[in-house]
Amino acid sequence: MSTLRSRLPDARLAALDRVRRGDRTVNAIAAALAVTDNAVRGHLVALEHDGLLRRAGVQRSGQAGQPAAEYELTPAGDEALSAVYPAALAALVAAIGGRLDARGARALFTDAGRRLGSGPRTEGGGSIAVRAQSCANLIESLGGSIVVTAARGRATLHGAGCPLARAVRAEPGTCTMIESMLTQVSGLRVTQRCAHGEHPACRFELEDKKP
Repeated sequence: MSTLRSRLPDARLAALDRVRRGDRTVNAIAAALAVTDNAVRGHLVALEHDGLLRRAGVQRSGQAGQPAAEYELTPAGDEALSAVYPAALAALVAAIGGRLDARGARALFTDAGRRLGSGPRTEGGGSIAVRAQSCANLIESLGGSIVVTAARGRATLHGAGCPLARAVRAEPGTCTMIESMLTQVSGLRVTQRCAHGEHPACRFELEDKKP
C-alpha cells in the first residue's frame, strides 16, 4: 500500500521530523541535519506547499536582522511521519471480518466508503467515460494504478495491483469500501470484480444506471 510517507524524499522526512522534535526554524533544522540553510529552505517550501507544514510565528533573537520564521506540523504532517496506517488498517479489517457476518461486514465497509467519498460528486461531469476517468483519478490519488475502458453505457476500471492490498489480503470484503466510494462520487452503479489472494488487483465495473 502506497503511503504519503513512502512518497516523500528522505531529506524532507528528516526536515519534517526535526520540526516535530522542536527545531522550528531554518537555522535550527540546518544545524541538526548538518546541511545548508538554503537546502532546508527548499525542503520547507515544498513541505508547506504540500500542506505538511505551516508557519506558526517568528522567533526574535534580539540581534539585528529579520526574525526567523517558526514552523509547525499540520495534521497531515503528523500523518506523513507515521508508518502504522497500513498495518493498523489491515488489523482492523481482519477484526471486522472475524467478528461480523458477511452481511454486517459489507454494511460497515459500505458506510465507510460513503464517508470516504463524501467530497464533490462527478455525476454532473458528463459521459460515463468522463466519470469513469474521474473515478480512476481518485483511485490513483490513493496510490492505485488504473486503466479505463468504456463503451455503450459501461466502463471498467482495471487496476495493476491494489492500494489497499495489505487490508484486502486480511479481509477481501475491504474492496466494498472502494466500490461504495466510487458509487458515492460518480452516481453510477459500481460493482467490484477485484482479484483477491496474495496479489490483489482492482477491477470495478461501472454502469450508467442509478445505484
